[in-house]
Amino acid sequence: MPTAARLSDKGTRHDDYYETVIIAGSPTVFIDGLPAARTGDAVDCGGVVIGSGTVNIG
Repeated sequence: MPTAARLSDKGTRHDDYYETVIIAGSPTVFIDGLPAARTGDAVDCGGVVIGSGTVNIG
């Protein structure tokens, strides 16, 4: 089962970028005290989180 991503969690390396960090999250949904990351939230390389199209939170 896939895990849920949260603000400050690390992502995977891609293209020429280093390991990315999630820098945005939900203002109302928390997982273990950290904001839940959602599809479209920012990562520190300038990209966005890509996730499931069938899971909706916040």
